[in-house]
Amino acid sequence: MKTESRKQKLVESFQAEKVLDLETIKKILDTTSRMTVFRQLKVLGYFSSYSHAGKYYTLHSHPVFDTNGLWSYGGIHFSEHGSLLETISILVKRSEAGYFASELAQLLKVFVHNAVRKLNSQGRLLREQIGDQYLYLSPVVAKSQFFARKKLLTQRHAESLAITDSNQQAIGEHLKTFLSVLNEKQRRLYLGLESIKLGHGGDAHIASVAGADVKTIARGRQELLSKDIQMARIRGKGAGRPPLKKTTS
Repeated sequence: MKTESRKQKLVESFQAEKVLDLETIKKILDTTSRMTVFRQLKVLGYFSSYSHAGKYYTLHSHPVFDTNGLWSYGGIHFSEHGSLLETISILVKRSEAGYFASELAQLLKVFVHNAVRKLNSQGRLLREQIGDQYLYLSPVVAKSQFFARKKLLTQRHAESLAITDSNQQAIGEHLKTFLSVLNEKQRRLYLGLESIKLGHGGDAHIASVAGADVKTIARGRQELLSKDIQMARIRGKGAGRPPLKKTTS
């Protein structure tokens, strides 16, 4: 098969499959030489995958890259920036607040820990520990990225507290509705149980949520812990099945 016909067959195969591995390309070109493969790919223009150890290839005309310069096909991932190392380096440099490794892994859909460690050891990325994670930063803008991340984390924490307060208010309203259908002893025992679940400081917390007297909750808790509960008196007066009347024959 002549070179031009082999080249045309390779183009047609890429058009049909979008992505090919090295061994498939060798078979199409009828060669065992890697040099021949890459000479042909260079003429056509290609990208190699940053996933799967770079063993897959696609032509320049096929990928539709997203705003991060990433494209995936059939679980194989490509970057307009090239290799995984180059892609991570550029993504971190362009970011406003750096990246945690977990964020990069989610974005790139591959394991990144070895890559970020290598970039850090080469001085191409800096890192700062926040909590139990490292934040990876560009040496060019590391200071501004770090402060931007701290600001972002502070904002998220404040939002989380606001949501928690809102939930607590809603729970408090539902709890008051539920307590309204219980008799005095049932309310006391239920609130005592909730206090036991919380542990230290439970009486005061439940009192604030339920709008109950802290002494009432403490009493209910103590009754439960002592197991000294008069079961016959838990039901309200007049509750339960009415007694059977004797009939005269």
